[in-house]
Amino acid sequence: MNHCFAEHGRCLVLVGLCVATMCCAARSPAGGKSASDLAGIYACKGTTTDGTAYRAVVEIAAYGDVWALRWVFENKKQGQGFGILEGDVLSVLFEVDGGVGWAAYRLRTDGGAALRLVGRWTAPGVEPLATETLTRTTGRPVDAIRGRGRGA
Repeated sequence: MNHCFAEHGRCLVLVGLCVATMCCAARSPAGGKSASDLAGIYACKGTTTDGTAYRAVVEIAAYGDVWALRWVFENKKQGQGFGILEGDVLSVLFEVDGGVGWAAYRLRTDGGAALRLVGRWTAPGVEPLATETLTRTTGRPVDAIRGRGRGA
């Protein structure tokens, strides 16, 4: 394991312990959002800080007050993260390809349409903030990455 990955891994574990501690002390997710409201498969469309567009499928699952996320990108890379829902904001610490970052998503339900999480993300040394939108889909995960699932 190279030194850079080892440092990021330790950072992820330390931050994870902090987040888990805060989750245990935090009240239940605010805003009336339950696990059944947020858990599911989402089509992801994002733009990196250099303007490059990307797509992925994101699975969100609840573990008590902690939300687990898993990204599968078009290029087959995968990422994972976990977060806390406070009000209508889901804050997530994530790891992709050995690097760590942080994202904040605001929950949107534009007039009864599919649930969307509209967010921005960053990582150490990354400026400006990048953008990402997750839209709940009822299609298969493979359809969501291609933008064919309902709601995608």
